[in-house]
Amino acid sequence: MKKKAARALAGVLTLSMAAALTACGGSDSAKKGGETAAAAESSGPITGQTLSVMLSEEPGEQDALGNVLNHWAEESGNTIKKIIISHDDMRSKFPAMAKNKDLPDIVSTTFLHQIYPDEFVNMEDVVDLSKFNQSALNIVGKSYSSDAITGITEQFTTTCVFYNKDAFAAAGIEAPTPENPWTWEQLYENAAVLQEKGGVKYGFAADVSRARYDIMMYANGGSLVEKDGDSFKVTVNSPENIATLERFVQANNEVMPKAIWAGGTTDNPVEYFKNGDAAILLSGSWNYNTFTNEISKFDFGVMPSPKGSECQSSIIGGAALAIPQNGKNSELAKQFVQWLFEEEHYKEYLQLHKGLSVMNDVAYEPETDKAKEDFALMQGETAYVTDTFMTDESSSWRNYKDNEYRDALKRAVSGEITAKEALDGFAKQLSEASNWSMAY
Repeated sequence: MKKKAARALAGVLTLSMAAALTACGGSDSAKKGGETAAAAESSGPITGQTLSVMLSEEPGEQDALGNVLNHWAEESGNTIKKIIISHDDMRSKFPAMAKNKDLPDIVSTTFLHQIYPDEFVNMEDVVDLSKFNQSALNIVGKSYSSDAITGITEQFTTTCVFYNKDAFAAAGIEAPTPENPWTWEQLYENAAVLQEKGGVKYGFAADVSRARYDIMMYANGGSLVEKDGDSFKVTVNSPENIATLERFVQANNEVMPKAIWAGGTTDNPVEYFKNGDAAILLSGSWNYNTFTNEISKFDFGVMPSPKGSECQSSIIGGAALAIPQNGKNSELAKQFVQWLFEEEHYKEYLQLHKGLSVMNDVAYEPETDKAKEDFALMQGETAYVTDTFMTDESSSWRNYKDNEYRDALKRAVSGEITAKEALDGFAKQLSEASNWSMAY
C-alpha cells in the first residue's frame, strides 16, 4: 500500500483515450444520494453474492483493505473475488475490460476513476461526502474533467519532513514547531550547521521526486501552469520558479548528497536518513511506521514544512475506492463502501493501516504519546495544500509531459545546464505538447 500511495500522483493516460470509452455518467445530486441509501436500506442488505475487487497487488496478512474486506464478507454473508492487475497494467487493461463489459464491482486505484469518470459511480450518490477531508476528496477522488467525486479516498498520505533528534541535539539546534516553523532558508542554513556539528554526513536529503521538489516551488508562490479562461498557460519557468531551482541546486552542492538528484547514483535518500547519514529528510507520511520499526540508532521526529516567500506547502496523495457503473454487483460495492465508512469499521481500518485519516472525526490512535504527537503534526500538514497545486492538478499536465520535468531538474542539479535553461526548456516542451501558451 505504501508503494501505491507514493504513486498517487503518477502520470496518467491521454484524454483522448479517456474520450474513447463510452458509458453512462453518474448523477451529481445529493438528493439522489439520500434516495439511493434509503432504497438500499428498504430493500435490505445483499447477501450470498460475490464482490469482485480489482487490486494492484495481492494483499498481505497485515493489509488493512484486505482485512476489512474479509471482515465485511464474513459479517454480510458475501464472498470476495480478488482480481490482481498491476498498477501499470491497469492503464491498458481497464479500457479493454470496459469495452468488453467485463468490469469488476469495485477498484482500488490511484487514477482510473479520474481519467475515466464516466465509467464510475458518483460517490455523492453513495455516502455523505461532508464527512471527509475535502482536500483528499479533491486531489484523490475527483474526476479530472469535472467536479464529480468518482472515488472515495482509501489511503491518504502527505509530504512531510523528518529529522534526527540526536543530530539536532549534538548541533545545538532546536526543532521548529507548527507555531514557529522554519523558512526554507533557515532549513538550508541549519542543514549546514548539522553537517558541521551534528555528526552526520549530509544536513538535508530529499526524495528524487518532482512532487517533493514542488513543495518548495509552491511555498515560493510558483506553479507549473495558471488558468487562462477555459484553458491554461505554462508558468513553470517563472522568475519565482527559477529562483527556487537555483537555490535547490546550491543546496545540493552544499548540504545534500548531490549524486542522488544529479543522477550519479540510484541510492535512496530514505536509506540515508535511516542509517544516520542525513539529518533532515523531505519525504512523506508513508515512511513513519517503517522508521518506527527500523530506526534504532537514533531518535527521529517530524517537523512542520518550512515557509517559503509566500506560504507553507504540502502535497497530498493516496488511492481511492471506485465503483464501475457497469459492474455486475455495483449495488453490493456501494453496500461495502457504506459499511467501511461507518465509524467503527473505519477505525478498524485505520488501526490496521496506521495512517492518516480521510474522515473528519475519526483518527488513527497510536499507542505512544510520541506517535500521537507526530501523527497530529502530519495530519496538520494537509492544511498546507495550496491553490496553485490544485490548479496544476486540474490541468492534468502530466498527460502531455511528465518525466521530462524531473529530468530537467536533475540536469540543472548536475550542472549540465542552468536552472533557467532547464525550466525554459521544459516550459517549451509542455507548451508544444499541450497547445497551451507560455506566460514567460
